[in-house]
Amino acid sequence: MRILKIDHINIRTPLFEETLRFYEDCLGMQRGPAGSVHGRPQNLWLYADGVPMIHVNGPTGDEIVAEVGVKSRLDHFALSCAGLAQWRAHLNAQGVDFREARLQGREVTQLNLFDPNGVKIELQFAEV
Repeated sequence: MRILKIDHINIRTPLFEETLRFYEDCLGMQRGPAGSVHGRPQNLWLYADGVPMIHVNGPTGDEIVAEVGVKSRLDHFALSCAGLAQWRAHLNAQGVDFREARLQGREVTQLNLFDPNGVKIELQFAEV
């Protein structure tokens, strides 16, 4: 018995359209239909290379959702990436602030950034 990978991430936000646009423009993901909760208007998936990765949905009814930027127990999520130089140039062209860190001992470079909800994203590169 073992865990193979992260299946998906869910972001529930009142900034539904802003969140979708950020991941489309900044990370090159594509919005697509949700495989669950059919008939709900603010319910879509973001895909990378045809694979659903981030489930984005808006709050329903009287549901209480944390305010934008409020810290939660989820600190960040990380994505394995390739093309470090291209990602740097792309993020700069998009006007997205990021911090770069080289993890010694793991030979990994990270680009750390935040989405419109204050969710931290680590783009990880095994490239030197």
